[in-house]
Amino acid sequence: NTVLDENKKLCLVSGEIITMTSWMRMIFEVEDLSVASPATVSRVGIIYLEPSTSVGTKAMVTSWLQTLPPDVEPYRDQLQKLFD
Repeated sequence: NTVLDENKKLCLVSGEIITMTSWMRMIFEVEDLSVASPATVSRVGIIYLEPSTSVGTKAMVTSWLQTLPPDVEPYRDQLQKLFD
């Protein structure tokens, strides 16, 4: 079990703490929210994608690549290759 706190720190069961920078984002893919705590749900944005009508991840990756900060822009092609 992990905790994502209000300071954008991911606290792992092992005791390790991963601090996220202001431009970092994390995507969790879950089957359902049956074991999610109210604290977790309140700290994340939830997007429901219906599997039978979903456009897939390509559209999300394309959209994300269009919002890269200027200092990451030179790596756009390399990032795109990670998802191809």
